[in-house]
Amino acid sequence: MSLQTWQRIAWAYHLVFAAAVTWPVQALVNDPAPFILGLPRQMAWCAAWLLGSLVVLWRLDSARARAVLGTTPAAGER
Repeated sequence: MSLQTWQRIAWAYHLVFAAAVTWPVQALVNDPAPFILGLPRQMAWCAAWLLGSLVVLWRLDSARARAVLGTTPAAGER
């Protein structure tokens, strides 16, 4: 995908991320009883969004590097 596409994906993801970890939406997962990988559900919710952010920013950075260097992705790479 192009750099502009990844920039739009990053903006959209992080806007949804900001809404998902603030009060109105986070209250939906506010239950300390069920554990997910040893974490309370609310903490696992935030951790999942942070990991997703890491992936989105990594892909944005690789798209930006390709745009600056003017290269195309290798075979098998997105």
